Amino acid sequence: MPNVRGWKRTAALTFCLVALAVCAPRARAQERKRDAPPLYPVQQNGKWGYIDRGGRVVVEPQYDAAWDFSEGLAYVKKGAVRGHIDRAGRTVNTLQQVDVAGYYTEGLAPVQTSTQPPRFGFIDRAGKIVINTEYEAVRNFEEGLAVVKQGGKYGFVDKKGRVRIRPQFDKASSFSEGLALVVVGNLHGYIDRAGRTVIAPRYNNAYNFSEGLANVATGGRYSCIDKRGETVVPAQVGYVGPFAEGLAPVIANNKFGFIDKTGRQQIAPQFDWASGFSEGLALVKQSGKYGFVDKTGQPVIRPQFDNAQGFNGGLARVWAGGRQGYIDRTGNYVWKPTK
Repeated sequence: MPNVRGWKRTAALTFCLVALAVCAPRARAQERKRDAPPLYPVQQNGKWGYIDRGGRVVVEPQYDAAWDFSEGLAYVKKGAVRGHIDRAGRTVNTLQQVDVAGYYTEGLAPVQTSTQPPRFGFIDRAGKIVINTEYEAVRNFEEGLAVVKQGGKYGFVDKKGRVRIRPQFDKASSFSEGLALVVVGNLHGYIDRAGRTVIAPRYNNAYNFSEGLANVATGGRYSCIDKRGETVVPAQVGYVGPFAEGLAPVIANNKFGFIDKTGRQQIAPQFDWASGFSEGLALVKQSGKYGFVDKTGQPVIRPQFDNAQGFNGGLARVWAGGRQGYIDRTGNYVWKPTK
């Protein structure tokens, strides 16, 4: 297991089987809901532990794999033992009946069996299965409901495992700001928590609502709509990403820039790639390296990393030479890259 990032990506792909194209951009934009102040997984001599924002080791490196904390718990693996620890490194639960667990949201975490094909359900904080592992795929709970796949179709269950919206969609994404993105045939639309169609499926592609707007595509041109389905940001030639902190990444002439909620350009297209803003900074890529810019487009941390993630709790995870470290908002290492 070379690094936690790759391992997390594998599990994320597993649990995002129900996702649309929205899965990856949204994950980059807002990541996981984490604790405040966060703890950060680090690797030292091939083992994983956790540091605080100041770079102090609070859980000694001892695990073969370690994920980010969510709702006070982190999934770890040590030999054949898998389960969750708390922020002091104490074991909270040990997984017995399932193979791997995802992140906790709203008190529950998705789990996957080791059977072929695998099946999915949910556990509580004690590690007890509270929603049976009977589904073909699941996503985390959001706004009291979770997407599940059964019989090749997607629907929603509540925290008791009761079906609230029967499986009927060809694809579905989690609820966000009161609406969920669903696909019928090849067209994207939105439903409310009662399963009622709010915005009829009519788009070739679409993403979750973020900051009151959703980016949708028709005929290869992206625009942004409000919750009534009315166009707020006119159609753009290229891609428009989810809004975060008032700005959204866009593509024009094969370069990334940013627009505001009126569609006005705020940062001219100039980057090879860009993510949404997090804690006032956006991750961008130029000439094969990653760095960070502010909301005027000015570089705050020059592109120098092989890969990176957005800021969370004042630190950003970065990779250099196959090693992982953490930097602060000035670009200084709090934890130098290790492996």
